[in-house]
Amino acid sequence: MKFLPIFCLLGALSVRPASAQTAVPLDEYRRQVLEYSHTLKQAEQSVQAAHETMRERQTGFLPRLSVDGDFSVNFKSRYASDGESEKLLRPYSFSLQPALVQSVYLGGSVRDAYRQSEVGYDLSQLRQQQALLEVAYLAEYNYWNLASNEALLRVSTRYEEIVRAMYDIVKTRFDDGYVAKTDLLMIQTRLREAEFSRIRVENLYRVSLQNFNILTGAEPDLPRSVSDSIMQPVVLPDRVTPEETFDRHPEYRMAHRQIDYRRYGVRLVESRFHPQLTAGVQGMWNPKTPNFNGRTELDGLTFLRLSVPIFHWGERRHAVASARADLRSAEYALAQTADDLTLGISTAWTQIMEASIQIDISEANLEVARENLSLNTFSYNEGLLTILDVISAQLSWLQAYTNAITANFNEKVAVAAYRKAAGILPR
Repeated sequence: MKFLPIFCLLGALSVRPASAQTAVPLDEYRRQVLEYSHTLKQAEQSVQAAHETMRERQTGFLPRLSVDGDFSVNFKSRYASDGESEKLLRPYSFSLQPALVQSVYLGGSVRDAYRQSEVGYDLSQLRQQQALLEVAYLAEYNYWNLASNEALLRVSTRYEEIVRAMYDIVKTRFDDGYVAKTDLLMIQTRLREAEFSRIRVENLYRVSLQNFNILTGAEPDLPRSVSDSIMQPVVLPDRVTPEETFDRHPEYRMAHRQIDYRRYGVRLVESRFHPQLTAGVQGMWNPKTPNFNGRTELDGLTFLRLSVPIFHWGERRHAVASARADLRSAEYALAQTADDLTLGISTAWTQIMEASIQIDISEANLEVARENLSLNTFSYNEGLLTILDVISAQLSWLQAYTNAITANFNEKVAVAAYRKAAGILPR
């Protein structure tokens, strides 16, 4: 009598899918994702733009040299009297006015604009760090998602082989007249369900492989695999309190710097309504008026210009009130960010602990399910149990393996989420 090779189940998870060719470790995959990520490249360009903006605002402290000029030509001839006779005026006229202007006092707007741009530069760097956290988490999630789907595909394929082997046994015994047709129909139904389950897992595997490849810029269906098993143990991070993470977490630091950014925004709005003082030197080169002979003259002046806002129908009050409302909103956002980080850290740690307990339970249950399937199959072959007992043992084996894979996946994703929530940047 043909005996089902149950003892080969111990090596079921060591078989790779046939399509998998290139095995990638987690550290290497994370490096590839970080290197390819368009999100990080955008963040890098945002940092560069903020740096250039800061340098642009710094030029506000320096004198500025500019030249204004105009040129005009009359369509009709013009005459003018010089006291004795009328003479034809030259039809053209021009003016060239170079000016060197230094801002003496602009209500503090130059200083505040520069300080605000410094804060904006810090914010762009913090956004880059936050993007690094998010991309690193996404890389780990997709890595372990592919690893778990690989394992599920191996298990579902092995489960189909187990059911098919049992189907062959029942079919042979039915043909020999040892079992009723109901046994054959039950195992045949179970075989079709196993095939259906394998196809569903294959679809999940293909989608996870496409996500895995796209993050590195590879072809979506490029055959690749992971070298780190979903079942391998993971080093749990040290637990930290939320307060310990605030000083290093980019999201919290961004919220804190946003307050400084809004505070300078209030001062910038106020500076628009302060007295403004500028000084400079201006020259002028143009023809004489009236222009009889085209001769030009050069003149110049030194000026000191003062502008004092007096009455703008309450514009200052409304503008400052709006800017201060933005400042208060940023302060509330800081408190909300602290609450969100506290919740994220606490939730991630709870999920780690829960997944660790689930792993212990699922591993113990898996050993029982393996032994139960082996014994039930042997007992059925000896005529001691019914086909229902074997089918039940097969389902228990499949569920035990699925639970073990799911628990390990949940733990690894929870660890990645915890590092993201705690602001631990990848090395």
